[in-house]
Amino acid sequence: MHPEPTATSHAAHEPFDGDHPAADQPSAAEGNRRRGKALCLSGGGYRAALFHLGAVRRLDELGILSQLDTISGVSGGSLVANLLADARLEFPSDPAAGERVGGLDDLVAEPLRRLTSRNIRTAALLSKLKPWHWFTDDAAVRALADELAEVVEWWSIPLRDNAVAGPAIITGATEIAYGVNWVFEDPTAHRPHGRVGDYRLGYAAPPPSLRIADIVAASCAYPPFFAPMVFDGDGMALTGGHPGLESPQERQRIRRHIRLTDGGVYDNLGLEPVWKSHHTVLVSDGGGVFRARTERTIHGRMLRILGIATSGGQSVRSRWLQAGYHRDVLDGTSWALDTAADGCYPREVTELINAVRTDLDAFSTQEQQILERHGYMVAEAQVCSHAPELITRDVPAVPPHPEVADPAVASAALEDSSMRRLLGRS
Repeated sequence: MHPEPTATSHAAHEPFDGDHPAADQPSAAEGNRRRGKALCLSGGGYRAALFHLGAVRRLDELGILSQLDTISGVSGGSLVANLLADARLEFPSDPAAGERVGGLDDLVAEPLRRLTSRNIRTAALLSKLKPWHWFTDDAAVRALADELAEVVEWWSIPLRDNAVAGPAIITGATEIAYGVNWVFEDPTAHRPHGRVGDYRLGYAAPPPSLRIADIVAASCAYPPFFAPMVFDGDGMALTGGHPGLESPQERQRIRRHIRLTDGGVYDNLGLEPVWKSHHTVLVSDGGGVFRARTERTIHGRMLRILGIATSGGQSVRSRWLQAGYHRDVLDGTSWALDTAADGCYPREVTELINAVRTDLDAFSTQEQQILERHGYMVAEAQVCSHAPELITRDVPAVPPHPEVADPAVASAALEDSSMRRLLGRS
């Protein structure tokens, strides 16, 4: 086991890496060692990002966003998490006061809507066809990073140089040789320059060439469409780490070519960096909803079995999280795409939202609006019901985008939203 540091304040925050499985059940004694408030933003492509945007908007209105010590994001959740890393956002000087964050519309909502209205995956995937990219394994995901930097220009700065004004931002990817959670921690999460790595391979300060766009792309590189992003661990000067049973020669080969894929492969809830250190954990889950169904073909059956296998880890984490809430080890709550509550969309619309594609393809204005509105409403319902002690501002809920409030309008807008198109929608 590697050491377990304790989360503290914004200024001295160094979160536990939490890479080990959650076979151990949460205990009251463990709860006494916890400090800090965290928000976890799940994977799920643009769908999840827009859903999280609505949740973040309501958390801000309730005075909760400015209280957070850490925001963890994977895959689609990393888009919102790293927009919240914008140093121009005006976080209150006293986080405990629970005031609103200045600049959320201009610096988070507007760039996300601009990004999600654009198909960035097709051009990135097609870049692999260029002759000079034929022998570069990670050409497509590197092109994806360039697409991200073009839309969100400030993401072209190095991770180590970003002076974050608010909570620590931790972006997760999956390191495929050891099959563990790899973290990109910003300078607020780990001073003075941030930190990258995992508990198997070790840790290092981010190299000067590592842009914020690169870490978001690595976290969003969903297989099998995008090959993993490749890093030279020797060049990073990783230190520490806990080898497995591999030979020293094999370990050296792994370190020389570290391959990172979508953070949601290992931990689609983004819980790993915070679940053993923070006292309050909020989880926004915009990932896929596993539904019971029959399969009639061998191909469909194999896909179903793979789906069960890949969803198992998330199910364990979800059960651990709920056990932590029920045993008073953790404060907080969680919400998901299929959360149903008074004031939210009716079940038939929620089912359409659950089926919306998880992609980095262009979303229509109405799709954006419905997902943001849904995230706002379910976060409102869950926080008010299960974590009212976090609320510092008594502000009535006014869900955004009333033009898509009518269930009939929402249903019509989402009629073919589940369909992926080969070359995209733009």
